[in-house]
Amino acid sequence: MEPPWRILHRNSTFPRSFGSKFILSLLLLVNLFNFVESAAKNKKLGCKRTAFNRRTTNYLAWKEQMTACELLENYDPAVRPFGTVPHMEKNGPVVVATGINIRSISAVNVRNMEYVVQFRFQQRWYDERLRFDQRHEFRNLEVINFAQDQQPWIPDTFFQNERNGWYHMLDQENRFVKIRKDGLVTYDRRLTLTLSCDMNLIRYPMDTQECFIDFASYAYTTKDIIYDWSEIGITLSPTANGALPNFEIVKVKNATCDSVTNTGTYSCLRVQLTLKRVFSFFLLQLYIPSAMLVAVSWVSYWIDWKSTAARVPLAIVTLLTMITTSHAINSNLPPVSYAKSIDIWIGGCVVFIFASLIEYSFVNYLGILDENKQMHKVTMNKTRLSNVVDSNIQNIAPQKKKLFGANAKRSILRKRRKVQLNMHYGDSDSDIELRRMEGPTSRDILNNNEPDWTMHDIGDLVYQGQRKRVELIRWCSLLSERGRAERIDIIARVLFPAAFIMFNIVYWSVYLGEDPNFPSDPDFELIKS
Repeated sequence: MEPPWRILHRNSTFPRSFGSKFILSLLLLVNLFNFVESAAKNKKLGCKRTAFNRRTTNYLAWKEQMTACELLENYDPAVRPFGTVPHMEKNGPVVVATGINIRSISAVNVRNMEYVVQFRFQQRWYDERLRFDQRHEFRNLEVINFAQDQQPWIPDTFFQNERNGWYHMLDQENRFVKIRKDGLVTYDRRLTLTLSCDMNLIRYPMDTQECFIDFASYAYTTKDIIYDWSEIGITLSPTANGALPNFEIVKVKNATCDSVTNTGTYSCLRVQLTLKRVFSFFLLQLYIPSAMLVAVSWVSYWIDWKSTAARVPLAIVTLLTMITTSHAINSNLPPVSYAKSIDIWIGGCVVFIFASLIEYSFVNYLGILDENKQMHKVTMNKTRLSNVVDSNIQNIAPQKKKLFGANAKRSILRKRRKVQLNMHYGDSDSDIELRRMEGPTSRDILNNNEPDWTMHDIGDLVYQGQRKRVELIRWCSLLSERGRAERIDIIARVLFPAAFIMFNIVYWSVYLGEDPNFPSDPDFELIKS
């Protein structure tokens, strides 16, 4: 049986040579595409420029670009240079001299432990393939500026602690490449990077942080590329500190490092940025208001302990305000395993405010307890006094009848010598005052003169009666001292402010001083561009 594809081929109306023509046409198209692509590459590498026009063309600029085109005629930007340095015949790794001009540091994010830095990144190295000092036709040129479409070999530098970054493209790409006649290539680019920064927040917000900018070659080991700092090194723009609202740059230092991985050892450089947090913001927004809240909680010590409706809400409101402030601050900070300086301050304020609430609970308990005891004591004093008076009246009643008879009952109510008995019963104390005053004499009694007595002056009966019972009454009627609740409030008015002052002395002496991890360098001075 004949295969189906042969039947289809035999019955087809197309000519037998169609397949060959189709394949030939396809090959021609592929060759044409390769030719166009090769021409485009040759145009890019060869930098074919327009012919010189004396009327419309700047001759020096045109000659500079034509020189760059000739240098790049047979240049392969994918191949690194030999590493030859002028006046040194020995070949080795390419030495890349690096300089950084920091324009601004902003958006220091403590929670994510990162910051944003904008800088100009400059690299210099020698590429002897681009030397033109030995060519007679280029003798008048010192430096050549490459155009945007002219690309020499560039180190594959990457930033090790970068989280995000971008080139500046407005309104042209912010970069340039310059070639000196001895083959020195200068590559300058403007970058903005978001970099990670491991922060130690023990002294927050009086902390000093050290952040880094680490960069190295991504593919070339130390056998191929070595990074070194240029003569300029690191410079700081005058406006760099102004762009950082909560920090100030106190120190910038350059350093070298080696990045070792399982694929080899890579040369790297490091920029050390020492940033000190501006404390005035936190002083005005946190420390002074929280100290005032603690002082407000002390007002309850001057309020009567019976005013529960005034003291309890005052303590609770200040306590809740401090807790809310603590949550608001910690929401902007990363969760760490150690206590920060601000945690100790807020914790101390919360303890003092909470102590005022506990103090009132204790005072209220003692006040109610003392009040119950005093009421019991007043009841007992009334009973004792009633018994003493009744006993004395019963003892002297027969004597009064013998001396005066029935007509003298009224006169005995007024005498010159009397003892005034005043009894005052209050909520928290009992005040019984005995005062010995002028009473009747024996002559007045015999002459039946009417002495001055009042209805309440029955103390003479007590005075003429049992002296021991008088002493008992006087002992029971002494002015009682203040209650325990009032005494505790009086002590708290002095004790709590004194304790808070001591807490402040210890706190500020520990955290307000210089950070021992970042000692000041009197010889250091920022280099500003």
